[in-house]
Amino acid sequence: MPAAGPKTGPFTSADETAESETDRVCVHCGTRYRLIGAGDTRFCCSGCRFVHELIANEGLDRFYDLRGNKNLQPVKSVAFQRRDFDWLHREAAAAEAGCGECGEAAKLTLDLQGISCAACVWLIERVFRRFEGGLRILVDAQLGLVRLWWEPGRFDPVQFAAELQRFGYAAGPATDATAGAVARTESRALLTRAGVTGGLAMNAMAFTLPRYLGMADDFFLARLFEMIAMASATLALLAGGGYFFRRAWRALSIGSLHMDLPISLGLIAAWGGSVAGWALRVESLLYFDFVAVFAFLMLGGRWLQQSALEKNRAVLLAGAGKIDTVTVPDAEASGERAIPVAELAVGDTFLVKPGETLPVAGVLMTKAGAELSHEWINGEPEPRALNAGAEAPAGAVNAGRRSLTFAARERHADSLLARLLAVTEDAARSGEHSRDLGRVLRVYLGLVLLAAFGGAGVWLARGAPWPAALQVLISVLVVSCPCALGVALPLLDELVVARLRRAGLFVQNAGLWSRLRHVRRLVFDKTGTLTRETPRLVNDQILAALDPESRRILAALVRDSRHPAGRAIREALAMADPAATAAELSPIEETVAHGVAWTDPGRGLTWSLGKPGWRAEAPSAEAGARLVFARDAHCLAAFVLEEALRDDAVAEVGRFRRLGYELAILSGDSIERVGKFAAGLGIDPANVVAGASPAEKAAWVAAHDPGHTLYLGDGANDSLAFDAAACRGTPAIGSGVLERKSDFYFLGQGIGAIGRLLALASRRRRIAAAILAVAIVYNVAAVAVALAGWMNPLLAAVLMPISSVVTLALAAAVGREKRSRA
Repeated sequence: MPAAGPKTGPFTSADETAESETDRVCVHCGTRYRLIGAGDTRFCCSGCRFVHELIANEGLDRFYDLRGNKNLQPVKSVAFQRRDFDWLHREAAAAEAGCGECGEAAKLTLDLQGISCAACVWLIERVFRRFEGGLRILVDAQLGLVRLWWEPGRFDPVQFAAELQRFGYAAGPATDATAGAVARTESRALLTRAGVTGGLAMNAMAFTLPRYLGMADDFFLARLFEMIAMASATLALLAGGGYFFRRAWRALSIGSLHMDLPISLGLIAAWGGSVAGWALRVESLLYFDFVAVFAFLMLGGRWLQQSALEKNRAVLLAGAGKIDTVTVPDAEASGERAIPVAELAVGDTFLVKPGETLPVAGVLMTKAGAELSHEWINGEPEPRALNAGAEAPAGAVNAGRRSLTFAARERHADSLLARLLAVTEDAARSGEHSRDLGRVLRVYLGLVLLAAFGGAGVWLARGAPWPAALQVLISVLVVSCPCALGVALPLLDELVVARLRRAGLFVQNAGLWSRLRHVRRLVFDKTGTLTRETPRLVNDQILAALDPESRRILAALVRDSRHPAGRAIREALAMADPAATAAELSPIEETVAHGVAWTDPGRGLTWSLGKPGWRAEAPSAEAGARLVFARDAHCLAAFVLEEALRDDAVAEVGRFRRLGYELAILSGDSIERVGKFAAGLGIDPANVVAGASPAEKAAWVAAHDPGHTLYLGDGANDSLAFDAAACRGTPAIGSGVLERKSDFYFLGQGIGAIGRLLALASRRRRIAAAILAVAIVYNVAAVAVALAGWMNPLLAAVLMPISSVVTLALAAAVGREKRSRA
């Protein structure tokens, strides 16, 4: 077993951390993480190690050849927890029932979390082929969905989903957007448009080139070539330019300016002038090849930008965390049935299965009591015991092993959970970005139109013929189109997003960049953001002292545990021996707020895992033990656990402080816990708030210059604070709450990706400024040439690509910079 990390507590000093930290890359998922102190692990988490061993044992090593250097989503605990697939049982049965007796294949669409690349598609297809009765599978990595076709009665979708989970892929019900035919995303539509427009551009250039090479006007094919070039340019205008025309018109119809407006004006001016030149036989007005090439370049730039954002969003399980149905008792439907949560009325009885979330506040009716986790609501990591007759809040999670019965105290629409799950449109952020862009576009368009019509007027006033004046007007509109905005800046964003993706951070909102430049304050939630998702088992070496039978029984006792301590032991067991399997024990008895136990019917021995003093006492040598694993009254192992900071939290927070950021912690946990971690991180006590409700967190952010605040949180209790902050990020994947609201999310065991984001955002600003400077110089020079009457279609066809190459080279510079750390 790899050497364990330091056991000196949840903190080390900043200097000690700087000396002992080492950047590593996870062998399985490729996520960069920070190893603190002595250690030889090759994995960022026990889940990645488990899946890596599974892939090797199953002979599926080609997965890593196909993966290359692409990053995957870290597995974490996805592979270990048993999930409730009742919904899949129902959907599979409905799919088979829909086939009737016609002999058709059953089919079903599922959302699938964790698909990242072609290697994932290959692995999922290989797993599918092992199941008898499976006919066809279609995996869409971009949309994060899988479609199945199978022979009714011969294929088990539930077993297939459970097997996928062992490899780190979590299946969920298909959302409305993916339940039907595979949806065409915007990036796919853009790629199709760009492909068609590119072909038309090549056609237009091919039939324009002879004229540039000196083809005479009286050549017998000259007119035909011009007509083909005109037809190609017209089709390119419709196929490619139509995208920009619609968006520009929609913005104008609501009194706003969009960056697609100058692109549209340039395309229309070039095409209209070319048609006039063709009809009137004015060669200086023929810009047909320019129209097609420019439309293609603009579409290519827009596709780069859109596809980068969609790749990042595709990692998430669409709709996760959104509660659409609730289970209610029904004597006529096998004891229970699902109804829309909106139909649940005050006083109605409903069921909450292990691991499920209460959709509304309710009174517990289960006589044996319950253990509920409030971490999602207030950040408290420890579950609470609840007696029958007590009220539980909406958002509490059933942390026990049995289903619970509640009586609803409110409608879902009135619950705190519905408010926290609401995704706001964030008009303030988008409005500020739109106003800035609108001001730039107004100035730009004003100058271009003034130069174009003013220049044409001057030429007419000086007695020039109207074709010459028209040529000046059109050439100004053509050569001044914003290539920097349309191509170079989208490419710059795509490259920055790609670099961050390799570091495990995924940007979802393109408006993040303009807001990050104002950030002066970093506000952290504690539990799950600064700390690890599960507590750390301090004395993990005790697992090696257990005999194989005891380890298998212990693994069975914690296999389905939702308790943080149970999850910590489960992950430590997997890290110690990934190939080990849990024993099949039934029934496992749970005593609320004490622990779980299993009695061997053959030998009469009782194995238990619970609080000290429940079935057995912890030995004096293990002072501070939170759980005792015992056989009858004999203690086999006493586990010491502690809430631990993320691997690089001390070093990264210290780095933020040295860079001049103001730091704060807002937490729903107790002041003792929060104060201890804040002191270890060196955060000013005046900026530490404990015991805060979701509304209190939001109020604190709103009162402390929210326009300069980046908020980092992981639970529904951070949702309202997310709405108040200018920028927001989360390490939480799969809950479906904050990742839908966040500007970005990050993976791995540390927070180092935040520093990379801030550094690359600064680098991006500098390069964007250089691109805009080059664009300004080019536009001034090109417009001057056009106003002088020296511009012609050939010169425009040369200058525009040169300016694009220069700005693209500047954009590519962001990928050549070595990663620097302050």
